[in-house]
Amino acid sequence: MKNTSLADSYLSLVDALSAIHLLSELDLEGIPESVLLQNSLSALMKHQDLENCSLFLLRDERLVCSAAIHKTTPLQVNPEVIGKERLTGVSFAVGEGIIGTTFSTGTIQRCDDCISDERFRVFLDAGLFPEAGSFIAIPVKSGESVLGVLSVVHLIPGFFEYWHEHFLSLYGNCLGRFLHDHRLLHNLEGLITQRTIELEHALSESEDLRQRYQRLSTTDDLTGLHNRRHFFIEGEAMLARALRDKTAISLLLVDIDYFKRINDTWGHAIGDRVLRLIADALRVQARAGDMVARLGGEEFVLLLPNTGPVGADLMAKRIQERFATLDLGGSMENMVLTASIGITSMHSDCQGDLSDKLQEVYKQADCAMYTCKAQGRNRRLFYVPGMYESANQL
Repeated sequence: MKNTSLADSYLSLVDALSAIHLLSELDLEGIPESVLLQNSLSALMKHQDLENCSLFLLRDERLVCSAAIHKTTPLQVNPEVIGKERLTGVSFAVGEGIIGTTFSTGTIQRCDDCISDERFRVFLDAGLFPEAGSFIAIPVKSGESVLGVLSVVHLIPGFFEYWHEHFLSLYGNCLGRFLHDHRLLHNLEGLITQRTIELEHALSESEDLRQRYQRLSTTDDLTGLHNRRHFFIEGEAMLARALRDKTAISLLLVDIDYFKRINDTWGHAIGDRVLRLIADALRVQARAGDMVARLGGEEFVLLLPNTGPVGADLMAKRIQERFATLDLGGSMENMVLTASIGITSMHSDCQGDLSDKLQEVYKQADCAMYTCKAQGRNRRLFYVPGMYESANQL
C-alpha cells in the first residue's frame, strides 16, 4: 500500500513538472495574448486530472474570463476548447466571490466542497460548474502585481491535496511572468511599429519638403520655368559638356518689349498671366536638351547646346513669330507682343574658368539685347565686339 502511494506521488510530480515544462516551451513571439492563454491552459489540462481550467484577467476594473477549457467526458484524452463559450461574458468585481477574493488578497482560495461553500455560489447561481466537487483559485502574479486568477475544477469533493496548491501556485507565477513578458514584448513591437510608421511619415514629409525646397530653389514660382539660380548652376555644366565635346553652344536673352505698360494698364494679375503665356510659348519652341529659364521680371534666357549662330538666329526668329501670334485674351486680344533678343554663340576654342565664361556669354547677350532696345525694339541681334551698351539710356 505504501509503495502504491509512493508511486502515485512520483507520477503526480512528473505530471506537474511536465505541465510546467510544456508551459515553458510556449512561444511568446508572433502569437496574440488569447492564443498564449489558451495554450497555457491546454498545457495544464494535458498533464492534470481536471474538469475545467479558466483564466480571469483584470480588464476595465473587472475580472473577465479570457480563456477556458472544459473536459466533457472522463474518457477524453485531449480536452476540448469549449469552456470559453460556457464562460463567455462572465466577469467578477474585485473582491466578489472566490475569484474576486483571490485577486484582491493575492492568495490561493480553495473549496473542498463547492456545493456547500458560499464563495462558490456565484458560479452555481449562473448555472456554471454544477458538477464541481473541488475548486482552487490561484493568483496569477508577475512579481508583486496580480494580473489575474487561474481557476481549476475537479468533480470529486476534497480532491486537491496540499501539493496541488504548491504546484498550481508555481504554475500561476510562471504563467504570470510569461504573460507579463508577452505584453512587454508585444507592447515593444507595437511601439517599434508605431515609431517606425512615425519615422517613415517624418522621412516622407522631409523628402517632400526637400523636393519642394529643391523645386523652389531651382524653379520660378510664377511660370514653372527654371529660375536664375538654376540657370547659372546648370549653365556651367552645359558649357563644360560643349567644351568637352567640342560643339557650339548659343545663348538667347529674351526681353519682352514695353511689358511695363501691360502691368500699368491692365494690372499685375494680367501681367502675370501674360508671363505664363510667354513661358508656355518658350517651352513649345525649345528642343529636348535646351534650357529655358526666367531670370526675373520679363527677362528670359535660352541656352542651346549643339547650336551655332545660324541655329540660334532661327530659334530667335521662331520665338518672335510665336509671340506675335499669341492670343492674350480679353481687352488685349488685338495687342501684338514683341521681344528684343540678344544672341551670342561660343565655340569650343574658348578658354578660362567656366563660371567666368558663362558670365561673359550672358553679358554679351545682355549687351546685344539692350542694343535691340536702343534701335527700336522688336529685333534680334548678335553680340559683336565693340557693340554699344545702351542699358543706362533706356
